[in-house]
Amino acid sequence: MLFLAVFCGFLAENQREHFVEHKREKQYMESMLEDLVQDTMEVKRVSLVNNTSIKNIDTLLNSLRVPLHGDIEARKKVYDFMTWSMAGETAVFTQRTLSQLKNAGGLRLVRKKEVADLISLYDSKIQYLIVIAKSLDESTTDAARVGTGIFDLNYYRTNHDQKYDLMTYDPNTLKKFSNSAQIAQTVFRFYEDHLQEEKQVAVRLMQLIKKEYHLI
Repeated sequence: MLFLAVFCGFLAENQREHFVEHKREKQYMESMLEDLVQDTMEVKRVSLVNNTSIKNIDTLLNSLRVPLHGDIEARKKVYDFMTWSMAGETAVFTQRTLSQLKNAGGLRLVRKKEVADLISLYDSKIQYLIVIAKSLDESTTDAARVGTGIFDLNYYRTNHDQKYDLMTYDPNTLKKFSNSAQIAQTVFRFYEDHLQEEKQVAVRLMQLIKKEYHLI
């Protein structure tokens, strides 16, 4: 009888632990779903900004191809688009639930392999985007550095003389800036491509979590 009582107690405790773990799993997935909603909104916002920057760099590169020395309007356009084209952003992802899952070893609580695999993929894509973001920052910073030898930043202050003169019209210097801007544009596009891949994974993961855990 004593053995039976102990055995039954063990089964009850084991059942209780399973119940608690399953409850925690669903809570994690509810939290993950909230994070994914925020992330997709962030991707949409950043994508809008960066696609504008990509288009502005196109305009900037085209403007740099025309003779600038005697054309105030062309120089004004170059000044304007030099500023706007480098005003890109990188996404800040909500990694609240991901961090909890990784730090507490909580990913083992995700019993459904397809969900766990997709969460891992989502996390790896975030980490890769962080790497690309560093390259984006470096490329835009390099273009801005080259630009400081061409553009007089006093023209962005009020009451300037409206002539939009360049500090130099040297073709090689202008070409160097054009190359730097084009590199930045290439990284913008690369980042945008991977940002959209991340969004697709997020959408798939949201659909799967809703289906597997019966969440609305």
